[in-house]
Amino acid sequence: MDLLQSCACAYENLLNIKYRCIIGRKGKSVEFTLTFSPYEFHHLCGLNKLPDIPLLRRNRERVFRDILSGRISYDMISSSPCFHAIEERIFYLQRLEEFMDSNKIIFSFDNRKRIASSIEAEYLLQNNFDEEVAYFFIGESKYSDSLIGISFFIMDNLDYSIGQPRWTLLYKEKIDCSSGTVTVQYDRLNKDTTE
Repeated sequence: MDLLQSCACAYENLLNIKYRCIIGRKGKSVEFTLTFSPYEFHHLCGLNKLPDIPLLRRNRERVFRDILSGRISYDMISSSPCFHAIEERIFYLQRLEEFMDSNKIIFSFDNRKRIASSIEAEYLLQNNFDEEVAYFFIGESKYSDSLIGISFFIMDNLDYSIGQPRWTLLYKEKIDCSSGTVTVQYDRLNKDTTE
């Protein structure tokens, strides 16, 4: 299994998972649910940045399935002259579930305060992988009431959190939709806080 297929397999594990979060700021709280679908993988992985590979310009869900089956490989996409722009993203995206399971996520984002960015998202989730700062932008879905992944990448020269309002994580649960299992990962709303 190559790195791209490994990344797709790790993402596939999230397709039956949703996260319900409550965040707070200045006495106000917001609740949202985050879900995952095969369609978003294409953009989260950065495959849209490889316009010279015709196989990637097809239906995004089909591209995801072709990666899982090995019909689209890491070697194939790494031949693109634009590949350097997404190489690191693929490496870290396979750890997205670890990112979401952490209770050290920082929530922020105000579209009006975007700095040199065209990303349209409701929230920026920030977390660390080893020494790297990772950004996961989430926003509204056209097809459901839940939020979905909009963009994912590792910080380079631009700190997207500068000037953004910070929200505090108050509650987070991970729901396995196939089994119905609900795991409370963090609960600051009750006295017994999960760490």
